[in-house]
Amino acid sequence: MISHRAAPGFEGQVPYAIAVVELAEGPRMMSNVVGIANTPEALVLDMELEVDFEPRGAVAVPVFRPAGGAP
Repeated sequence: MISHRAAPGFEGQVPYAIAVVELAEGPRMMSNVVGIANTPEALVLDMELEVDFEPRGAVAVPVFRPAGGAP
C-alpha cells in the first residue's frame, strides 16, 4: 500500500510505502520500504530487503531498503 496521508512522525515523508515484511526468522512485521520509488511498478512482491533504522523523535524505527540498492 502507498499512503499519501501523513501519520504522526512521518509528516515530511509522504507518500510512503507500507509493507508487511517477512523476516528470515519467520515472523512478519509491518514497516516502511525506503530507498526506492513509491510506485506499484517499483515495489514488487517478494523483493529482497535489508533492515535500516531511522530516528523518529526519541526512538529509532526499523525500515527496509531493497537489498543491494534500488533495482
